[in-house]
Amino acid sequence: MNGDNREDVAGVEQEQPGNGAPWLLYGAYGFTGRLLAAEAVRRGHRPILAGRDAGRLREWAEVLEKGFQLPEPLRIRAFALDEGPDIRRGLEGVAAVLNAAGPFGKTARPLMEGCLEARAHYLDITGEVPVFETAFELSDQARDRGLIFMPGVGMDVIPTDAAAALVARVLPDALRLELALHSPGRPSAGTLQTIVEGLPDGLRVRRGGRLVRSSPGRKEFRRWVDLGPEEDNGPMAGKLGGRRSVAPFTWGDLATAWRTTGIPDITCYMTTPRRQARTLPVVLPALQALLSISPVRRLARSLVTRGADGPSPEARARGRCRIWGRAEDAGGRAAEVVLEFPEAYRFTAEGGIRALEQLLKQAAARKEGDPLGAGTLTPAGAFGPEWALELPGVRVVREPGLKD
Repeated sequence: MNGDNREDVAGVEQEQPGNGAPWLLYGAYGFTGRLLAAEAVRRGHRPILAGRDAGRLREWAEVLEKGFQLPEPLRIRAFALDEGPDIRRGLEGVAAVLNAAGPFGKTARPLMEGCLEARAHYLDITGEVPVFETAFELSDQARDRGLIFMPGVGMDVIPTDAAAALVARVLPDALRLELALHSPGRPSAGTLQTIVEGLPDGLRVRRGGRLVRSSPGRKEFRRWVDLGPEEDNGPMAGKLGGRRSVAPFTWGDLATAWRTTGIPDITCYMTTPRRQARTLPVVLPALQALLSISPVRRLARSLVTRGADGPSPEARARGRCRIWGRAEDAGGRAAEVVLEFPEAYRFTAEGGIRALEQLLKQAAARKEGDPLGAGTLTPAGAFGPEWALELPGVRVVREPGLKD
């Protein structure tokens, strides 16, 4: 395919079907980036495919053009995030950026700052707490420019943010919030790299509205959750639901759920085999110490990503996830909810593109100069929790309500 119709850095873009404005997908050739790009094209968008490697961008663009029989070639922009001028050229004329390039601790801030300068909305699919905190630090600057920043428009944090908002609505005076995710399946290379990068920081929780370090061995942490009726989740993932052992986990909701609900004490969990959960208090400090050494961390990133190609198409099509949420007030009253969502990577692709569409729709409807509805927002805070419940394949397993 002739590359003369493409651009590696900058140029004037055509309007995109569906939202009337050009937007850019950075990290378009990574595992999740490819899923996002395919979902965007399937829904009629023509995103600008961007990343560091022009060759990989061209290759993936041609796959999409052929697979979807597109009459016109997709645009690409190859630029790194090391230098401000490169980012400025890369974001020229762009109305919004969806960042799929992890670890987001390295890519998010340069793109956020570039979006402020380019006056472009920013979204990503991160689950990294420091990235969310950076976005909230930049909220006033985004609001002053009439921009919306919305990190976490994937499996973290769209469904968990909805669960948090739903139980907070039932129990508005709640002081404690717990969220647990059961997401069986094989992780992608990018997900594993993000985990390795985040391990040296150890476990975080929110207490009294502040992020604090903690130890997974503390007695305060929950050891199991009830994820609703047990059901078959396909041959790749076994059973879904039932009583599951959990371990505390540093999840993006420590940043977002606090903004969505105002609940000051928040703990996040992942379902974990009981044996692994028991050894975590011993293993985690050792891993922290090892991975704080840069050469060891680089080696670990290389080792964990070998053969990590993410879940198969069949697993993505058939797999399911569940979210458990619980809020509790000072008097001991509690509200719980259990939600079910499609497989994590499939949901991230579908939910991420729909979040971008909804964001652009709301941004276009806002009156010029009106600061309301701008700045750094959470999905449930901006769209309401019902928006997530209306996404494809989502169902309520346990209605939000007071627990007996």
